[in-house]
Amino acid sequence: MKIIKIVLFFGLMTHFTLGHAYSDDGHKIVAKLAWQKLSPYARQNIERILGVGESEFIKAATWADEVKGDDRYRDLKPLHYVNMPKNQSQYDRKRDCRKDQCVVQAISDFSLMARDQDEKKAKLAVRMLVHLIGDIHQPMHAGLKEDRGGNWYRIKYQGDNINLHKLWDHQLVDRIDPDWQKAAAMLSYPEAADVLGPVQWAEESHRLAMSVAYAIDEGQSVTEDYLVKADAVSRERLALAGWRLAMWLNKLW
Repeated sequence: MKIIKIVLFFGLMTHFTLGHAYSDDGHKIVAKLAWQKLSPYARQNIERILGVGESEFIKAATWADEVKGDDRYRDLKPLHYVNMPKNQSQYDRKRDCRKDQCVVQAISDFSLMARDQDEKKAKLAVRMLVHLIGDIHQPMHAGLKEDRGGNWYRIKYQGDNINLHKLWDHQLVDRIDPDWQKAAAMLSYPEAADVLGPVQWAEESHRLAMSVAYAIDEGQSVTEDYLVKADAVSRERLALAGWRLAMWLNKLW
């Protein structure tokens, strides 16, 4: 909880706008899907914390990326991901979450804080949960340490030289539909799924990272066969993240 205390010290509620991260649309999709599945009581508490209406909830989903460029919040940066070894399928807290600075532990910590009586703590917690539960379902947020979750893994997509993380954060989302609201409407909630928890979510994403996302050699062009598999996984994970975010928040209230 040390990181959380540092952030609160700097006055969390100050509002400012920075350049949007390229993953904004994915987070908006997850939040919109979650909003529709919130229980009345959970929605009432979330609106008390964030403000009234779906738009406030969706706006909260991108906040954690918007503050990345501000040095006051640099301690939040490691909380967006978890690195796991290539040959390991199970999360190990000591090995994979040094000093408890990773998305798995952050979700657990912010879940406890979300119901805090302190308004600043509760607002920070809900903002981060709405964002991080989206992050942990994106396979490259549980990628490899050596290439920073695909950020240093270069590939070619439609003639452009990009990194693998960006492909999964941006291009695959855009391929559903460039309009994120239309994209959200095209996705279906899982018919049979378990809520589980952040450890299992990270393990799922890591397995998909190794079996699907990294199934392209560095420096190579993305093939149509790769896109067919990646599109299916991307759609599934966005829909699952939206449903699980709602179920998780419903459990908190």
